[in-house]
Amino acid sequence: MGTIQIDGSTPKLTIGNATAEDATILFDGNAQDFYIALDDSADDLLIGLGSTVGTTPAISIDENLAVKTYGDITMTGTTPVLTIGDAGAEDTAIVFDGNAQDFYIALDDSADDLVIGLGSTVGTTPAISINEDQDVTISDGAIDFDVASHDGTNGLKLGGTLVTTTAAELNLLDGGTSVGSSITVADADGFVVNDGGTMKTIPASDISTYAGGGKLLQVQHTNYTSQTSVADLDYVSTGVTCAITPSATDSKIFGLLKLHCRGHSVTSSDEWGYSCKVTRSGGAAGDVLEENASGSSFSTYFAHDSDTSFHFCFHSSYQFLDTSHATVSAITYTAYAKSMDVDENASFQNGSFPSQFTLMEISA
Repeated sequence: MGTIQIDGSTPKLTIGNATAEDATILFDGNAQDFYIALDDSADDLLIGLGSTVGTTPAISIDENLAVKTYGDITMTGTTPVLTIGDAGAEDTAIVFDGNAQDFYIALDDSADDLVIGLGSTVGTTPAISINEDQDVTISDGAIDFDVASHDGTNGLKLGGTLVTTTAAELNLLDGGTSVGSSITVADADGFVVNDGGTMKTIPASDISTYAGGGKLLQVQHTNYTSQTSVADLDYVSTGVTCAITPSATDSKIFGLLKLHCRGHSVTSSDEWGYSCKVTRSGGAAGDVLEENASGSSFSTYFAHDSDTSFHFCFHSSYQFLDTSHATVSAITYTAYAKSMDVDENASFQNGSFPSQFTLMEISA
C-alpha cells in the first residue's frame, strides 16, 4: 500500500453510494485506532476513538451543523479566542446541563447584558447581570452575596481597600433595638461621627470638650447618728464625714451638709451658738468651708431674754463647691464645729437624730 493522490482543479473523494449504511475512513494505528465516519443511524458525521462507528465518539456534527463534543476541549496558543455567535440579533449561551440543576452564562440580546442564571432559558431566573457600562447587578429577590473569605485579612475590598469590619459590626448601624452590656467610657474610646460628609473615628474626649462640663459623675452619701458634744472655742470634729474618689483631677466636688444639733438649758445669762467648717483629708487636704464667725455672727445663734432656761433642737444646712482637689485618690470630707461659749454645749446627732453629708462629683 502506498499514497493515493487525487489531482485536478476540483478533486473529490466520495465514500458511499447513498445507501443506508455507515461510511468510514479508518485510521488503523499501532496503539489506538480513530475514525471519521457517517453514522447512518444518527445521520451525524462522527470523529471517534476505535474502529466501530458510533462508539466512543469525540465530536459529532448533525444535519443542522450543531457540533457536540464528548470529551475535554483545550485551546492552545498565546492568545486563543472562542467566539460564540455571529453578531446576529439573538441570544448566545453556554448551558451547564446538570443532574438536579441547570445553569447558564449567556448574552441576553434583548437586554444587551451578560447574564449568569439558573436554568437553561436565557433571561429567566438571572443571578448576576453585567450591562454595557460594566455595571454589575445582583438580581432582586431572596439572593445572598456571600464573600466567604472575608475575615478582616482577606475578602471584600472597596476601591482597592480591604474592608476590615465584620458583618456584626456593620449590623450595629442598622438601627436595631438590641444593645450590648454597659461599659465605662474612657477618653481614649472612639466614636464615629460625620465630619462634613466624611466619616471619622474620634476619641471620646472630643465629645466631652464639645458638650462641655456639668455632667454628674457620681454621688456619695452618709447618714450619721452617733452623738457628739462640742463645748470648745476651737474647731473639733462632729463625727460627720463623707468620702469620695474623684474620677478626674479637674472635676468639681459639690457638698451638701445637714447638721442636727441640740441646745440644752440655755438661759438669759448665756448666748448660745456654734460655727461650722469642712476640712478634707487623704488625696487632698485643707479647708473647703469655714464661717470664721464670732459673736452673734455665728451661723447658728440664739439669745435668750428670759430667766427660764430652755432646750431646742434644729437642723442647719451648708453647701460648698470644691474646685481645687486635683486628685483621683480618695478624699474624706469632715464637718467640724466650735461653740461660742464653753458653758453652752452643742450636742450633734442628739438622741440618734441623724446628720447627713452628700458629695457629688461634677465633670469639668
